[in-house]
Amino acid sequence: MFVPLHVKSEHSLGLGTAPVEDLARRAVEHGFPALAVTDVETLSGQVRLHHAARHVGVRAITGVELRRDFGPRAPGRKEGRLVLLARDRSGYESLCRIVTVRRGGRTRVTGDPLECLALAPRGLFYLSDDARIVDALLRAGVPSADVRFLWVRPGGELPPAHVRVVADPDVVMLDRADVELHALLAAIRQRVPYGRATGVEDPERHLPARREIEERFAGAPDALAECRVVAEACRLDLCAAPPIIPSVAVTAGETPDDALESRCRRRLMDARSQGRCGGELYDLRLARELDVVRARGLAGMFLVVGEIGAHARAEGLEIVGRGSAVGSLVVHLLGLSSVDPVAHGLLFERFLSRARADLPDVDLDVPSHRRDALLAWVFERFGAERVAMVAAHQTFRRRAAFREGLHALGMGGPDLARFAARLPSEELEGEVDEPLPLELLTAKQRAWIPTIERLIGRPRHLSVHPGGVVIADPRIDLHAPLERAPKGVRVTQYDLQSLARLGLVKIDLLGNRALTAIEIALRWIPQPVTFTDGDPETLATLREARTVGCFQIETPAVRLTLKRLPIHGVKDLVDALAIVRPGPAAGEAKDAFLRRARGEQPALAPHPLLHDALRATHAMLVYEEDVIAAIAAMTGASIEAADATRAALVDAGDDADRLRSLERAFVDAGVARGVPPDEARATWRALARFASYAFNRAHATSYGQLAWRCAFLKTHHALAYACGVLDSYGGQYPLRTVAAEFARAGVPLLAPHVRASEERSVPEAGALRLGLSSIQRLTAASRARVLGERPYRDLADLIARAAPTRPELEALVLCGACDDLEPLARRDYPFAHDAFVRRLRSVGAARALEELVVPTARGRELERYRRLVRVYHEIRILHMHPSDHPMHVLRDEATRVGCLPSDALAQRRGERVRFAGVVAAGRRLRTRGGAVMQFVTFEDERGLIEAVVFPGVYAALRDPIRNPGPFLVRGEVAGDASDPHLVVSDVLPFYLRRAPEARAR
Repeated sequence: MFVPLHVKSEHSLGLGTAPVEDLARRAVEHGFPALAVTDVETLSGQVRLHHAARHVGVRAITGVELRRDFGPRAPGRKEGRLVLLARDRSGYESLCRIVTVRRGGRTRVTGDPLECLALAPRGLFYLSDDARIVDALLRAGVPSADVRFLWVRPGGELPPAHVRVVADPDVVMLDRADVELHALLAAIRQRVPYGRATGVEDPERHLPARREIEERFAGAPDALAECRVVAEACRLDLCAAPPIIPSVAVTAGETPDDALESRCRRRLMDARSQGRCGGELYDLRLARELDVVRARGLAGMFLVVGEIGAHARAEGLEIVGRGSAVGSLVVHLLGLSSVDPVAHGLLFERFLSRARADLPDVDLDVPSHRRDALLAWVFERFGAERVAMVAAHQTFRRRAAFREGLHALGMGGPDLARFAARLPSEELEGEVDEPLPLELLTAKQRAWIPTIERLIGRPRHLSVHPGGVVIADPRIDLHAPLERAPKGVRVTQYDLQSLARLGLVKIDLLGNRALTAIEIALRWIPQPVTFTDGDPETLATLREARTVGCFQIETPAVRLTLKRLPIHGVKDLVDALAIVRPGPAAGEAKDAFLRRARGEQPALAPHPLLHDALRATHAMLVYEEDVIAAIAAMTGASIEAADATRAALVDAGDDADRLRSLERAFVDAGVARGVPPDEARATWRALARFASYAFNRAHATSYGQLAWRCAFLKTHHALAYACGVLDSYGGQYPLRTVAAEFARAGVPLLAPHVRASEERSVPEAGALRLGLSSIQRLTAASRARVLGERPYRDLADLIARAAPTRPELEALVLCGACDDLEPLARRDYPFAHDAFVRRLRSVGAARALEELVVPTARGRELERYRRLVRVYHEIRILHMHPSDHPMHVLRDEATRVGCLPSDALAQRRGERVRFAGVVAAGRRLRTRGGAVMQFVTFEDERGLIEAVVFPGVYAALRDPIRNPGPFLVRGEVAGDASDPHLVVSDVLPFYLRRAPEARAR
């Protein structure tokens, strides 16, 4: 019986078209007992293949195709290619090593496939459709029993007589109809026009049915039978991989379990000496956690992560735990989380238990500006041969698919830009598709739309996960193949999910900009800071939602929740983060929680048995831990078993059979405890609705504490905190909005200047002086020269000694960083500055000051013009406007046309008003009926105001808010005192403004 031994999947970028799951299903449909996927120079789809194959009942075979001259844009040569199949685990390890050597080096183009023999591989079959390669293998000493000739039909060369032969349809596509997709992928990958790509195959290179393959190889039954022989000898199973726990050095005679227990108990005693972690509960909890860690054989993992944490603390890096690991006392005692899980009632079983087969994740946030240094230490400490970064498989999204697909089909740059501008933003992707602007396409291009849409969701390229790192013994490349990413680091070809399925320990060291901001702020505060829970001034900041620039609590949804939820301290802030999650926020749950928190609605649990379990959340399901506690309370199950039910419920998704089975088990267990069946079923339905979107309480607690610290610093140390935030911000809003918020909070902003600025922002006489790093075009090397060469006599001196490039010099001049360096007087801005830039562009820096003539200007609007031009250049170059807010500059004109400032709108509820502002944030979404609406946060010099553009207005105005503005907005003020917002009826660019009476005429 035939078995396909040479098949490419979509992981052969630019060649294969089919997901491994589709290939596995098709193999079953065709009656093949096994299937080998042999992607070109990669194993990235192998773990997915094995699990997909097991699910549908076919056996997976792992292999790879090696080609000379394969590279980022090149498909490599088919002539001389070599296919390797893994017989067993040793063969798999050989494949990983071979791929790593070929793809993980500094040269990004592969060499002779036969070079793999230098690695002394074991456990492999060697197959080639090139008789010269077959002969070379035999001459090199590869046993003939391990060598096969791939007899490709149609089109291949005849097999030699001295080697066994396997039938090979050389599969690149799932179906014949995939040939256009295959050719388009090849053109995109090679960056050539469609039809000019090399290596494009014919439709015959699809996965044939048994009858078709038998007809192709009629008269050659031995070639078909030999496929089965080879397949039977390949017994690798990547679904059965045991956990691979890295080893650590421990004291002689001590086991890793002993070492972990010793460290934890010592640190528990240290905590008690500081007045923390007292009482028997901690001893019992620690003993229970250590028993589970010992039973799962995970002590080595905890010791490795603990060592990373210890090094980080020794270097002054703050670590914040994230995810369910925060619920572990062991994690807390190892210094990986500041959250005391016992004091906060967190469940260890959500993180780790005997009943769970998966490895736990220990995810750590570190200051973003120091993450790379910590990663470098991890590589040095544990050895480059044991450590690798984790890959992320980037896929085509709709905009990228059309942009790259149409470009390959010949659409030029300007036309492509116009088409892309008419596509819906990526925030709407995954929803009902927005109609394409077909009028911008030719008839030929329109015919390609179905093929282009097939690109969506397919692998596009490999990138580096933002913080994932794996550690394994004795070498990482015995467990996973590596390659060199474009950034230069070596990454696994497998993504996070595949690595987890292989049992590899993955640690996330994620950069957190809030930690960077806090670290910088604390440097500028002379005295130690105690972040007091319940601090009245911080509570006022939160209750008034003055939280722009504060981690996790600056979005419109959270700021509105803070106004409505009684906030008394960190716990309430944690609840605020949880109830704005998509699940509770989309239904009645959020409003019900707020009413109960305010005492406006009785706190009634879904069932009386849940009253105690849900006491802390006003008798409502808010967290995953609530679901676990509720299942345990209703069924009498252990916490471990209850968590297993929760996980099974989430994993079941829309699988009706699995859901019914879980419901029956829950109801039967409830009835056994005396719960009436109808009540048990009603409770189950409530749990099932909630479980899929529940938030992890441990994670929320960790992030809630971090959010509190940000709000505390903004309240009590706004200047120091602003220095940190403006140098590291990466949140909800553009930097200009955050800078304006600090200005409104009483932090004067000073523009960067070559005479006064440092590298980063610093306090200066009660104000914040922006650093040279805020100038977007100025490189690190140029910043260092500007700082190292000063002081400067004049602009010519700066040019001569700091030697900025022309774009850098333009940026320095136009953002005001050279003001008052002769001949650029501040009073002459922007006329002297523009005149210099024109000379700079025409004659270069060396002669730009020669014959420079500074024009004079007069006029009634001169001062406003100066201010607006400065603001324009500041936004363009600094991404903020320290000199003034644009709406403050335009306030007189906005008042003239009838616009109210943002802080006056709350008093105009129910009235139709005009407002002028710039866009701070926005998002589009679809209603259940498929129509698009838009939420917009507008900003003026007084503050922020939310606005909504309902579907009818959005459609009538044809998506009117596509840029930052400023805009003139007409609408009605709606909402209550805590939530004034504009219901928009009309939007105009502010430059088209007319006074109300003029417009009426």
